[in-house]
Amino acid sequence: MPVKTIATSVLITFAVSLTAPIGSASAKNGDHGGGNGGSHGSNSGRDKSNSGHSRAAKSDDRSGERKNKVHIARKAEKTEVAERAKLSSLNRNYHAYLNSNDPRFSDVFAYARAYAEYELKYGTDTLPSDPALSDEALRDALASAAGTTTVSDATLDRAKHILGVGDDFGKIDQIRRALATSAENND
Repeated sequence: MPVKTIATSVLITFAVSLTAPIGSASAKNGDHGGGNGGSHGSNSGRDKSNSGHSRAAKSDDRSGERKNKVHIARKAEKTEVAERAKLSSLNRNYHAYLNSNDPRFSDVFAYARAYAEYELKYGTDTLPSDPALSDEALRDALASAAGTTTVSDATLDRAKHILGVGDDFGKIDQIRRALATSAENND
């Protein structure tokens, strides 16, 4: 298990233990939620007994909610790890973006090449307004490459960083330079 996953699990476990109730109000008052309430009258005892059960039920509900939140967080983390593993080819050499015939990544490679060509034509200081170069277009290309219907925002951000979308330096910058050099050599 990766160290990051272990550390996250430890932090989640620690956070859950910090939010768990230390004791209930009925235990503080000497009533442990059951019985007839000791020396109290029978009506009072029944009321305390019922309220003790409702407090316990509410506590169980809150505990279940915490467990559900932890489960959802772990599932989301596993999903992001799986997405990143499926998209590890983004780290290929920029030559692969120009020459690869990998059908799984063809949409991502086409996006990167089109983005580089846009920057060659209009400069690196302008953001593309073409929908084919939008974040949604990249998200769709990444989902296709990962074999899923969508990818998380974190995975999209990571891919944008690797590719060099926007201000980041990445594969798109390398592709743009290679295309510029190739155009100069052909002139």
